[in-house]
Amino acid sequence: MGFFMKILHVLLTRMPLPPPKYGGTERVLWALGLAQEEMGHQVRYLLKANANNHPDVQIYDENKSFDEQIGHWPDIVHFHWPYEGELSKPFVCTEHSNCEIEKEFPINTIYLSSKHAENNNAVCYVHNGLYWKSYGEPNLEKPKNYVHFLAKASWRVKNLQGTVRIAKAANIPLHVLGGNRINIRRNPYFYLSPNLRFHGMVGGDKKNELIANSKGLIFPVLWHEPFGLAVTESLYLGCPVFATPFGSLPDIINQENLGILSDSYSVLIDGVKQVDKFDRRACHEHAKQYFSHTAMAKSYQLCYEKVLAGEVLNPQKPKSKANIKARLMMVDE
Repeated sequence: MGFFMKILHVLLTRMPLPPPKYGGTERVLWALGLAQEEMGHQVRYLLKANANNHPDVQIYDENKSFDEQIGHWPDIVHFHWPYEGELSKPFVCTEHSNCEIEKEFPINTIYLSSKHAENNNAVCYVHNGLYWKSYGEPNLEKPKNYVHFLAKASWRVKNLQGTVRIAKAANIPLHVLGGNRINIRRNPYFYLSPNLRFHGMVGGDKKNELIANSKGLIFPVLWHEPFGLAVTESLYLGCPVFATPFGSLPDIINQENLGILSDSYSVLIDGVKQVDKFDRRACHEHAKQYFSHTAMAKSYQLCYEKVLAGEVLNPQKPKSKANIKARLMMVDE
């Protein structure tokens, strides 16, 4: 490590730190800040609210410029969206999502996976990490007889319908974490099967317990997932993953004992039928080693050091490709 830094994270959220049960970006940010403090850095936050009265949180004032609010304290500012204005302090940006339109990004934008960067004509990415101590112990020996879906079920690209198809064909019960049995809004659906259990928008300890007792995650997304915390959470708690090879998934599921990636329903169905053959301990250790809060912080530190040395993180300003969010397809065979 080069030297200790004063780091200011900026995210215009009203969610408190530490975050409650939900909030993917907020949980990543909190984990990153914890790791940076463990490494000896000083960390502060600029947010829209401070419900927990955290001593290191400053509340954003929309009537003042960022320069006025940031002041002289930080060595580097880390925006958690693509900030496009001017700033007197060195800064980086993390893009946590897929862009809706074709647009240009700041040159020091950091993406979440190799495909996420590629889709924006960039090269710099840092994988998300989480604070695993808050997840409890994995169940590596005796999971219950079900698999799980973990995403917003109403989002068509998360492919609940495909997940149900896979679990039904594999003859294994499915627990849905992130939706109800009936949805009448976007992507409407209605399931009667007793082999499906719906837990709504579950989070926190309850979510972790359901994942830890599952035999595996079915994750046949139909878009280029920027990262996929559901995948690393499931791995950490001992679950192999059966997913499409889109977006970040090849970065995460990069060993045969961790699960199966395929755009074929039949291949994923066959994999789920053999779910007990996968190595739950290997899944846990893989997430623990490569997707921890410390691993993430070390990667971000390299980015900070480059920027503070006057270098850039991408050879030119990233530019998102058209139709990044276009729906992808699976095949039957």
